[in-house]
Amino acid sequence: MNYFEHVKPKTEVQPNPSEVSPYLSMVERVEQRAYAMLEREDQQVTAYASVDPFADLSPDDSDLWITALTKAREIDKELYARLYYMRGGGTKLVRDYRWGYVLCPIVTGDNATGWLSIEQYEEEKHCLDGYAQQLISILRLVAYDGAA
Repeated sequence: MNYFEHVKPKTEVQPNPSEVSPYLSMVERVEQRAYAMLEREDQQVTAYASVDPFADLSPDDSDLWITALTKAREIDKELYARLYYMRGGGTKLVRDYRWGYVLCPIVTGDNATGWLSIEQYEEEKHCLDGYAQQLISILRLVAYDGAA
């Protein structure tokens, strides 16, 4: 099941700020490490380093993810952190006529290479529920603004 099939517009409410810290703290640590690895010249032109956390295991859509994550970060840092979490868990972008792209789980039964089960993915993807409209916009931008 694609992500958007279960989201209902009436339930779209921004998450409570008290829920945000686990996602943000994880991403901030990763960004700090990635930023430290940049050359000094690159550090002077950017305030952060974007990294695809699942690039090694899903390289075919890695460039799309970098674009999507960068756009998400520009919109809302919490959305960025939650989308980053979903990618890191094992989620790929698949072309879709209606949405541009959709999030699809990579279920391997091993946390090191994807989601343990479709049930685990279904439960975890709810972290994006309050961001459905922003996510739709990002996935359409990636698909139709020449980024893909």
